[in-house]
Amino acid sequence: MNIGIIVEGDADAAVYPELIRKLRNDVEIISVQPCGNDVKLMLGFVGWLKYFRYGVEHSVDKALVIRDSDCRDASGWEQRMKRTLDESRFVCTFPIHFHATKCELESWLLADVNAVNEVARQRGKRKRAQATSVDLETHRNAKELFRRVLSDAALPADAQVYREVAAAIDIERIRTRCPSFTRFAEKVMG
Repeated sequence: MNIGIIVEGDADAAVYPELIRKLRNDVEIISVQPCGNDVKLMLGFVGWLKYFRYGVEHSVDKALVIRDSDCRDASGWEQRMKRTLDESRFVCTFPIHFHATKCELESWLLADVNAVNEVARQRGKRKRAQATSVDLETHRNAKELFRRVLSDAALPADAQVYREVAAAIDIERIRTRCPSFTRFAEKVMG
């Protein structure tokens, strides 16, 4: 299974392949296209889907277009993306799934502070972060909160650390703390 994903930025490009590989054991290649931000994603994802169809060096079996909803109506964002694709009249030969996270990607990373502490330990850091008790599915500043958690563990808030945390994360903890993660998992598996 080869998957193409279109995401907002570099942190997303680092995390989503790790999460997808945790959900599916049959993934061979994940082609990732970070757009820079949510506005650029909304303006350019159809072009990247065309690239997956015609320009990529290997076949894509499915594509995911993923953005944060910033605690707004996630299904509304997904419908906008679908409408944009429909209006483009581009017909794709592989399935396309649109996903807007309930709030921010960092909500999922906050679900398992043990993953942050494991990355800190592997990097030789002595500091440890504490778990947060906020409702991750409604917290509007997950990105800021995650950066504080990383800082508490003496870790930089860069794409490589995001990738390492995602690789260490327990998917079941995400499912427990962020029930909407199940929608993402279903799209990855579907």
